[in-house]
Amino acid sequence: MGHLTDWYGARPSWTLPFRRDAKRYYGDAVRSELHEGYLLYRHEGLEIPGRPQPVPVTVRFDAQPRYQTYGLHAEDYPRVYADQGLPSPHRMPDDSLCLFYPGDAPERRWIADDGLLKLLRLTADHIFFETYWRDTGGHHRGIWLGLEAPHGHQGQIP
Repeated sequence: MGHLTDWYGARPSWTLPFRRDAKRYYGDAVRSELHEGYLLYRHEGLEIPGRPQPVPVTVRFDAQPRYQTYGLHAEDYPRVYADQGLPSPHRMPDDSLCLFYPGDAPERRWIADDGLLKLLRLTADHIFFETYWRDTGGHHRGIWLGLEAPHGHQGQIP
């Protein structure tokens, strides 16, 4: 990779189409912050069924992720944070949401070409599933309403 100003998150040719639909749908509730080596998108609060208050969400794209991407391009494996510290059966070691299985084919998981709006909708579904899981018992027989994939994948994805 060249200079950190050359990475996808610093290029309007990537960021503008990526966020276009989310900005149209959510307006000023979605903000972006470009930093040296990473890009943040923040939503001030997604409406989640069964939750009295909107849930703030942060999406982080790293130019050079310090976490395992399992062979996926960095832009296809961002970190998404919401409800940090709450119990969930689907969280990464850094407490980011485990939204999809990286070993699935691209048509079965989110990819950057799907855009920010689809990622935020996937995030809202995940937060709803976590909320329902906690409300139905959590680690003691809580019910997860969404599809589940295996955890603990090691190594590269073919």
